[in-house]
Amino acid sequence: MSDIPDIKRLKGGRVECTVTFTEAEITPAEEKALHELSRDIELPGFRKGNVPMDQVREKIDPQKLFETTVHHILPPTFEKLIKDHDIKPIIHPRVEAVSRDPMTLKVVFIEKPEIALKGVNKIKIEKKTPEVDDKEFQKMIDFMLDKHKVTKEVDREAKEGDLITMNFHGTDEADKEIEGIRTEGHQVEIGTNVLIPGFEDNLKGLKKGGEKAFTLTFPEKYHAEQLQNKPVTFHITVVKIEEVSKPELTDEFAKKELQSESVEDFKTQMRTSMEQQEMVMETQRRERVLMDELTKCTKVELAPELIDEETRQMVGEFEQQLSQQGMNMEQWMQASGKKAEEVMADMKNQAQQRLTLRLGMQQLVEEKEIDITDEEMDQIVEGFLGQATPEQRKEVESAYQKGAQAYEQLKWQKKVEKALAGMLE
Repeated sequence: MSDIPDIKRLKGGRVECTVTFTEAEITPAEEKALHELSRDIELPGFRKGNVPMDQVREKIDPQKLFETTVHHILPPTFEKLIKDHDIKPIIHPRVEAVSRDPMTLKVVFIEKPEIALKGVNKIKIEKKTPEVDDKEFQKMIDFMLDKHKVTKEVDREAKEGDLITMNFHGTDEADKEIEGIRTEGHQVEIGTNVLIPGFEDNLKGLKKGGEKAFTLTFPEKYHAEQLQNKPVTFHITVVKIEEVSKPELTDEFAKKELQSESVEDFKTQMRTSMEQQEMVMETQRRERVLMDELTKCTKVELAPELIDEETRQMVGEFEQQLSQQGMNMEQWMQASGKKAEEVMADMKNQAQQRLTLRLGMQQLVEEKEIDITDEEMDQIVEGFLGQATPEQRKEVESAYQKGAQAYEQLKWQKKVEKALAGMLE
């Protein structure tokens, strides 16, 4: 580099380095670029990739040559700047061309920003005693009995409690079919109220093969936004009517079907299980509140580049989730009724919150000097690997050796859990 780089350490952990390169530095990088680009050049009398460099230069777009030259000159530049100026980047640097002659680049590194925790020791999270509501308890018993119900097809009018199999579709006010509503072989038990209000009542009195059309308005808070508060005319055809018989909860039934000694034993097991679930949910609730409070206590200025990087990562994660569901981003936006700019704004806001919490957790772990000993990690890793099959263990065991990435990630996770548990005591 011809001159000492202009280094500016700015807020948010930004380190701006303006670098001007000498001809001696540019020439070898440009030669590499020419050779790389020459592979696709064809001229009469020359084999592909063997065109003389002076003729290659005439054929190549100058902008493309400049970009490729920059690509080759950057790695050693990054290395030198980081070493000479003790820069500790946490994401890949951003590069901007300032001028082409002389070649001057602005390289922006992002270091871990300064973090302050304000009022974190005053955080108090209310602890509620988990209770099992009697109505919810009875619902769970009914659910367990429902799993053992039997049905028998009947030839009569449908009534409360019957299981109906039907085909239906929906039309709008212009009598045009609404996409996504047509369903065949749909089953519903009249009286369970799993469909929108009024739907199941309209099934009463119908017989097998019976048809009916009726109009209902979707609830204001329906999960599909495009249907909220919309009147829809349903056209149904009953395929089958079945009478439902549910078993009676007796000691004999409890022994035979519920692996319990008696009705009371089953109820005790059920209530204990529900209480444990309530305790888990209460712990998760308190952790969410704690993390919200910790985010509020974390004072940090985030560099725009850091937010952009986190946003890109979150978008990638979301696209992967959609892909697993057989959907892409465009299809999801169409179904949700959201525009691209709205999605990106939401993602950016979530990225800021996620970054703030992550940095706050790092600071908390450092300030409270949370650590996991090697002995503790040995037990944690063994417990983790102990759940794997011999084949699975063989594949992943090396990743959980001390110093390996998976080992360090697990250790960090346990540090965070230890810090949270300490604050929730």
